[in-house]
Amino acid sequence: MRTLVLPSAALCAALGLVAGGEPAWARSPVSIEGPDEATRKAILDLLPDRDRPSSLFDAERIAEEAAARASAWLRSEGYYDAVVAPRASESPISARLEITLGQRYRFNAPQLSFDGDAPNGEAHNAVEEALRSVRAEAPARSADVLAAEAAALAALQHAGYADAAVGERRVIVDHATQRVSVDYHFTADSLVRLGGVRAEPDNVFRPGFIRSLRNWREGEVYTPENLARLRRDLTATGAVSRASTRLASPDADGRRDVVLDVEPAKRNAYELGFGYSTTEGAGVDAQWTRRNFTGRADSLTLSTTLGEKLSNAGLTWTRPDAVGLGHALSLGVSGAHEDTEAFRRNGVALFASVDAAPHIEFGRSFGLRLAVDTYDNLPSATVLSGFVDFRLDHTNFSLDPRTGSIFEIRVEPTASVDGGTTAFMRATGEARGYYSFGADQRLTLAGRIRAGWLEPLIGDADNAPADRRFYAGGGGSVRGYPYNSIFPLERNTLGLTPGGQGLLEGSIEARWRFDGRLGAAAFVDGGNAFDVWNNAADLHWGVGVGLRYDLGFAPLRVDIAFPLDHEFTAADYALYISVGQAF
Repeated sequence: MRTLVLPSAALCAALGLVAGGEPAWARSPVSIEGPDEATRKAILDLLPDRDRPSSLFDAERIAEEAAARASAWLRSEGYYDAVVAPRASESPISARLEITLGQRYRFNAPQLSFDGDAPNGEAHNAVEEALRSVRAEAPARSADVLAAEAAALAALQHAGYADAAVGERRVIVDHATQRVSVDYHFTADSLVRLGGVRAEPDNVFRPGFIRSLRNWREGEVYTPENLARLRRDLTATGAVSRASTRLASPDADGRRDVVLDVEPAKRNAYELGFGYSTTEGAGVDAQWTRRNFTGRADSLTLSTTLGEKLSNAGLTWTRPDAVGLGHALSLGVSGAHEDTEAFRRNGVALFASVDAAPHIEFGRSFGLRLAVDTYDNLPSATVLSGFVDFRLDHTNFSLDPRTGSIFEIRVEPTASVDGGTTAFMRATGEARGYYSFGADQRLTLAGRIRAGWLEPLIGDADNAPADRRFYAGGGGSVRGYPYNSIFPLERNTLGLTPGGQGLLEGSIEARWRFDGRLGAAAFVDGGNAFDVWNNAADLHWGVGVGLRYDLGFAPLRVDIAFPLDHEFTAADYALYISVGQAF
């Protein structure tokens, strides 16, 4: 009986040769004879791109190189008796492999042992479950050996054994019985229970703030997710450029504190953005942020937007995790000038809100806003409003989602005083969906639908302030039409406040990514603002195409849209340039 013991390095090398092969689109001049079509294709995918041989020597060299790669891959797949014969011909000049697979080797049941104390029964069962890919009679694939070991280690750590480690692994190949035996060794060490949390260096943040980031109860069993969330919550504040975690030595009660090793970010941050459209003109966004303003990872932000249709400026103080983990407190003041197709407004506002962090799957936000607004040809108004917002986000990346969905509902109770008193409830709901095709996700179909309604509680809906009523049209609504241009135009003739009492709009967009950074899109938008639900379905449509350029953090978007209803615009098209997808 012949046996072969594969050390870890050899096993990894065999697997690495397979993993490091050329991509599936590579073309090789080598032909393969013998195995089934799936095996031939898998081997061809490993072979590097080569020109056709120009001599017998070239053909022999290419065939031998291909044979070495094919042999290594076949062994990693369990074909230890495979015979790979390189062949070269002079007339015509060609390179080929003649392969006899032989019998595929199978695993014996894996052997599991622990150095020192074994873990508890539940953790032990989890490790055995992680080794299922190397169960008896399964094909003896090298990749399964390594993957099972990594999964078993992860299972130990998830069960609370933070210091678990991989020991010596032995893989024995028995050519007489065509069996492969794997012996796994682990060190579990002791079950870890978590204590408090602190940061080092200790002069960057206030200790009370760091303690507020703890997402476990003292004495709770360790899991990697606890520490991953701790790092995520701190890095999401923008106050650090790096945050790593480690466990301190056990205290008198056997609990281990979590130490955050942090590197503070630069105290001052500057941001600049731009956008342009033929309907809304050019716009520039500028922002200055003072980070870690009071040692609580908070920020003081001065921001301004200068645009032809909308200009504003604001000062906001934000303290993350002030109202529970993932929920930031914001206080601020802002001023705005708005000049749209429907109205012209100047206003100032004070606001306070609790906002869910973008990375939270289910976010709940709420707040208050007091505003004083003046309008051309409309009464001035003092408006007190609140809001409650619920958002369920299953997407993968907010600036360029490719899979998942977003659902959001927002309710805003509002009271307005402009000589009389009007109270109303403003509600909006939106759903977005994204689906990508193929392993490379080159094609993404994106869709959205948004609806809104304003219901009067005191007074008449016609007396609601102009900027609280509904409008459609513009780069984030129905492309091809001017910003806020779609609403019941008869209201202007009747001398009523512009805008609709309700809103319905939607979009469908196909996004294609070419090789490299370029992409393209085609879209259809539709929407309407109305006063009675019977008119909701009378949508006004725009269609268009666009280019995308991947900036690394978000796409640069260039869209050209064509309105299909010239009741609301005399232009034949509209051009939009901005950063980020339309939705």
